[in-house]
Amino acid sequence: MILELLEWAVTPCPWFARRNGLLAAQIGIRHRVKRCRATWNGHLEACRKFVADAVGSRTADENLVILGSGHLNDFDLAFLQRRFQKITLVDALHPIEIQIQASLSRGRLRLITTDLSSPTAEIEDLVSRSSWTISSCLLSQLPLFSNEDSPALFDRHLALLQKSPRAVLISDVAKRLGSAPWESLIENHPLPHPAAEWSWLISPPGESVPDPEERLVQACLMHSDPSDS
Repeated sequence: MILELLEWAVTPCPWFARRNGLLAAQIGIRHRVKRCRATWNGHLEACRKFVADAVGSRTADENLVILGSGHLNDFDLAFLQRRFQKITLVDALHPIEIQIQASLSRGRLRLITTDLSSPTAEIEDLVSRSSWTISSCLLSQLPLFSNEDSPALFDRHLALLQKSPRAVLISDVAKRLGSAPWESLIENHPLPHPAAEWSWLISPPGESVPDPEERLVQACLMHSDPSDS
């Protein structure tokens, strides 16, 4: 707890990210990943593999946009930096270690700080000019830090991804506690047909509640470039 408070105090970020709990949530994820490594590794590896298979290993003069980049736990950054000439990370705040990596990247790793619940024209333009755009484990989180209705947030995010020539969407879509029935995290909002699906034990017994919490994750490919069809 003391380490989390210190990190909260020294992390450079917009005031709104402190006020609405985004910074505290992001710091909490860092420590939760360490505590739950055994139950999170399968999910994180599945995310990395899906992205790697989608974008391929061919090195090209292309650019990548990652929406809701966070700590990049679910990305193989070294692989992506070999694959793409330029990567832009977009989030409401960027952890200190990511800020340091960007400062040492000679411009190949760019950071944009913005509220993705309401993308600006700049972000829409950035995505439309990208070679690939990836949204991983972000969609279901948008309503947590917004007062807007969930369906509008989901529609806006999907519309943003559709502006990209090629896009990957990975999201947890449902949760269940113990043996209870699955409960939708996206209010049964229609998503593109999943190319892959897996379960994620996000909270083992005793982590936050007595019963374990499991998530259902879906990964989708979205193409708007006619040359890919």
